[in-house]
Amino acid sequence: MGSAASAVGFAVSSPAMSRNLPSFGKSLFFGDLREELIFPFPRLHREEQARTSKLVEQLHEFARQQIDANAIDRDERIPESVLAGLRPLGLFGVNIPTAYGGLGLGAGATCRVFDALGAIDGSLAVTLGTHAALAAKALTVFGSDDQRRRYLPKLASGETIASFAVTEPVAGSDAASIRMRAEPQPDGQGFLLNGSKSWVTNGGLAGLHVLFAQTQVARTAGEVDRISGFLLDPGPGVIVGSERRKLGVRGSSTTALYIEEVRASGAQLLGGLGGGFKVLMETINFGRLAFAAVCLGTTRTLLRLAVQHATSRHQFGRLLSTLGMIKEKCASMAVDLYAAESVVYLTAGLLDASSQGRPIDTSLETACAKVLSSEMLWRAATDASQVAAGCGYANDYPYERLLRDARLYSLYPGGTNEVLRCYIALNGLAGPGEQLARLSDAIKFPLRGYGLVVETLVEKVRTAAYGRAILARHHPRLKREAVLIEDTIESLTREVDRVLRRHGRFIAEMQYVQSRVANVVIDLYAMCASVSRASAALYQKDARGDHAMPEAGGELDRAERELRLCIGFCSRASTRITETLARFTQNDDELMKSIADDCYIGQPYPFDGVL
Repeated sequence: MGSAASAVGFAVSSPAMSRNLPSFGKSLFFGDLREELIFPFPRLHREEQARTSKLVEQLHEFARQQIDANAIDRDERIPESVLAGLRPLGLFGVNIPTAYGGLGLGAGATCRVFDALGAIDGSLAVTLGTHAALAAKALTVFGSDDQRRRYLPKLASGETIASFAVTEPVAGSDAASIRMRAEPQPDGQGFLLNGSKSWVTNGGLAGLHVLFAQTQVARTAGEVDRISGFLLDPGPGVIVGSERRKLGVRGSSTTALYIEEVRASGAQLLGGLGGGFKVLMETINFGRLAFAAVCLGTTRTLLRLAVQHATSRHQFGRLLSTLGMIKEKCASMAVDLYAAESVVYLTAGLLDASSQGRPIDTSLETACAKVLSSEMLWRAATDASQVAAGCGYANDYPYERLLRDARLYSLYPGGTNEVLRCYIALNGLAGPGEQLARLSDAIKFPLRGYGLVVETLVEKVRTAAYGRAILARHHPRLKREAVLIEDTIESLTREVDRVLRRHGRFIAEMQYVQSRVANVVIDLYAMCASVSRASAALYQKDARGDHAMPEAGGELDRAERELRLCIGFCSRASTRITETLARFTQNDDELMKSIADDCYIGQPYPFDGVL
């Protein structure tokens, strides 16, 4: 599971290439609603939709006949027959260009495939996700022509499975702490690699290791350490450790990797000397979204299981499904699934638009998708197990396996959710913070900064005179939800301004504040995505001239059902946001910090009992 990149490092040192690109998520921190980026809700082109639907159908049919998720979990391995059966479907090359033998699917279609894998088996999803969405993606985007020709056809066919090795014993979510080194050879013929990687997903299966090491790079001030990516084939000095036994996704291969005196030529550099950080950042950006899609499929399975149990099990002389607290759990799962699905596929649409000549920065959005989806899955796994009661605790039912598997996604890939919250907040705050700093300098030096001061004042006058950011492209039946979004953006920008003025450069250390900012932004982005998606469904219904009663014939119209789910999520998210915003000024942060410090001194909890 070795792809946890330095999320905080990303936040404070994002490459210049992304700073001037449009970003819906980052614009929210300025109080700006870039609704042209999210309306209309993206849909796959008809041809790609047909291809993807056929592929997903073939995958499900193969799974029904050949994949036993319980056996994979019990035996802690994926049978070779399963991997062999998936190769003809093209799943190993789902997002590899067709020129190299892959399917060449875009982000939206790729997410749909990983969504389906998540519904089938977590171990399989993690194996293919690491291979395709991380390793093959890195090689596709950053590989040289020679590297692509050499490796991609074998990766696409599944003849070669790849690992993506970042994590080390002292470098998990902090990629800047990588200690593996690649020293240049005195004869100028490449590098000598030494070091180790831990938690390498696909380590025991890999015929290609994509890994990262510190290298010396010449700069004006002298030699400095920078991360570089390398492509290593198995061979002398590349030592694979024993398989790790894990809580969940037990069928996936997870090992350590030891590199001892391994020579690598310059032709094995991925992304150029010192370019590894960029490779990591852009690859994990896509990987987070693919694994968020896996969470969707698993959650859909859990909801189906919970509903089946609730509608067939009698307690106290009535069906479980008629009990209010059971309805609450099923409804919450459905509402959260709708929002997370909306976020994943909206973000995938932004990535597809970016790849088609309309560059968009999606770094914040993919992080939001990963946090939202993984935490939704954990809640769903807990709630579905609770609905199933004793069946949820027994290993001859799928609930406990799905609960164990769900634990992974808040850690992998791309950093833990705590680190990603820091990443979301600091990435978003960077723009307003920079503007505030420049304004401060401009006020100190009025002649030099006159234009900036006037520009800022004019913007404030404009906002006061003409109002706040307005959402205008939503369906009229979602007017209330649009107002909730507008209210939230106004409150968010006010808090952003306040915390930046209060904490200044020390905001990087204020993790309680960062967490609150991130929580507001994640819920806000999910509200926007849900409103965009539900609006598309309602506008389609209007275009059909469908004026039937919402529940005509005993069935709920699809658009009406989306409307309910959207309203349900926005209502709950708005309540959470209001509570979070209140805690910016009224909280027990200092008390909790002191209690934690108490735990660090002597015994963590020195009380054996009340006596």
